[in-house]
Amino acid sequence: MLIARWIFDIDTIDGRSAADVQGAAPAVVLDESVRVVPGRDGEALAFDGRAQAVIPAAPQLVLSQVFGFALAFFVNVTAPPDGEWRGLLYKPVGENDARGVGMWLYPDAMRVRGQVFTAKGPDYVDSRTSLRVGEWTHVAFVADADGMYLYIDGRLDVGVPLEHEVVPPYGPIYLGGQPDRPGFTGLLDDLRVYASALDAGTVQALARPPS
Repeated sequence: MLIARWIFDIDTIDGRSAADVQGAAPAVVLDESVRVVPGRDGEALAFDGRAQAVIPAAPQLVLSQVFGFALAFFVNVTAPPDGEWRGLLYKPVGENDARGVGMWLYPDAMRVRGQVFTAKGPDYVDSRTSLRVGEWTHVAFVADADGMYLYIDGRLDVGVPLEHEVVPPYGPIYLGGQPDRPGFTGLLDDLRVYASALDAGTVQALARPPS
């Protein structure tokens, strides 16, 4: 079930905020460094490695392993690895709390790391596929009662089992830079949040180029 979608087109932008086109979730709050630029289909958000956008915490954005959940977006990373973990998306368990759900780029590679926080601590899943600098890539992170899975451009890249219960993340969603941590340099578009685990066919359909 799709619960929120931000497409970042200019008609959804009001000052320094970008509305959810589903209409129920909070708007994305853009810091002064985030720019709205031409994207893959309409507009996209541009991040400079320090810029951050925040989706305030809301009851409808609490993610539960019981029902499954998924996060999906298009990203175009325009800078090569620089020795730092670079944040793509991050949602803490609570305000200023442990990392609940997140995705980062490796310090020395264009691979993606996904993470959930379980009753026994963090669990990770690392992509085998590397993103290409300067090219649009669709990334989907899916979790359910059995495991967590990374899809790259609509194909299942890697999945790992989850032996312990995932702690539901209640905090805000950070895009790009996290509090006191760098983010990626590049563009982000069509961010979707689902309150259910997506199957392979649905992810594949999301990754198709616009017609």
